[in-house]
Amino acid sequence: MLWFKRAPEAARGNSADAEAVEPVALGAELDGRVFAHKFAQFVEMLGDSGGIEPFVAALETKRQLFARALARDALDDFVPETLETLLETVMTARKRVWPSFESYGATATREAVRDLIYGTQPVGERLVTFAQVIPAVSSEGEKGERKVRRALLDVGAEMLHFRDPTRYPLMSRWVWDQATHTGALREFVKGGDTLDKVPLGSDPGVYEAGRRWLAERMAENGMYRDPEFIVDMFLAHAYADYMRALSSGMGLLNADFGGKSDPLEVVKKILGIDAARRTESRVKKVLH
Repeated sequence: MLWFKRAPEAARGNSADAEAVEPVALGAELDGRVFAHKFAQFVEMLGDSGGIEPFVAALETKRQLFARALARDALDDFVPETLETLLETVMTARKRVWPSFESYGATATREAVRDLIYGTQPVGERLVTFAQVIPAVSSEGEKGERKVRRALLDVGAEMLHFRDPTRYPLMSRWVWDQATHTGALREFVKGGDTLDKVPLGSDPGVYEAGRRWLAERMAENGMYRDPEFIVDMFLAHAYADYMRALSSGMGLLNADFGGKSDPLEVVKKILGIDAARRTESRVKKVLH
């Protein structure tokens, strides 16, 4: 059963616990033929790697990590070491945002995280506030600070999603970034490769609409279990395709992914479940 056909969980005394992200009408049409082509590649990749189960298991481990660390009764004990462990699983931010959190301080950071997860404002506003309230610290000047600010958005997006992947779509920039008109969702826009700008928008409902469309197509093709994870995997696969096309002859893939060209390894790295993160981090220690 797809998650969006289930009733929302009962409220537990807080708007963040009761809220649901509703899909909005997309400003561009998604293309079923593009989906079919990429889905065939996705299935082939999974077949070469031993199936979908290892991916789902790794993402479930990541979910457990975030759910335990960000539980309401755990936030009072939210320490820098816990945050560092979470950051190790956020590909776009792991090397960029730690100085900002250090500068902001442990107590202020904990409260910013609490407001993000359990605040009363709409989820999109909470995410933007989280990325704005934390100081953007960078040795690269104003340009570097802008990069840090955008990376903080990814940190907040992954906290929301992996704490409760059924409720919140993954709103990271690699999924869709309206500011740059790039991301995995663009790969499915009809005629997207001919457009300078793609008017999908940046509302959380855009990400929810995109993942529901993808989940429906995948279910039609027999892949309907764990949609909250398989859509993440499929989006990462699409983004890896985009990165390979963009980096052809330019070395960009090597710069962003440490020289990895194996599609499977790139997908794992995008999702923060690559082997280095699983074996060298403190994930198991935090969970157990």
